[in-house]
Amino acid sequence: MSTLDSVKQVYLRLGTEWNGFAAMPDEFIDAGDTVVTLGKYSGSYKATGKHFQADFAHVWRVRDGKAYRFTQYVDTLLVHRALQA
Repeated sequence: MSTLDSVKQVYLRLGTEWNGFAAMPDEFIDAGDTVVTLGKYSGSYKATGKHFQADFAHVWRVRDGKAYRFTQYVDTLLVHRALQA
């Protein structure tokens, strides 16, 4: 499975567990073979009804015009709080 396919699978799952889950980019930083995206995640966890918003940073490594590595940084405590009853 490609990196892009793996990322798609994660977002598909998020769509089943969260209401209104969104990853809204604010800025794209072009660093040659690396692209950094800064933005905000938000949504309400279906099981608890709790909403969250957290900043994220995505780091994409690109080779021959295709993503081959993806790393995400997010404040997981904010996400965890939404998961707790």
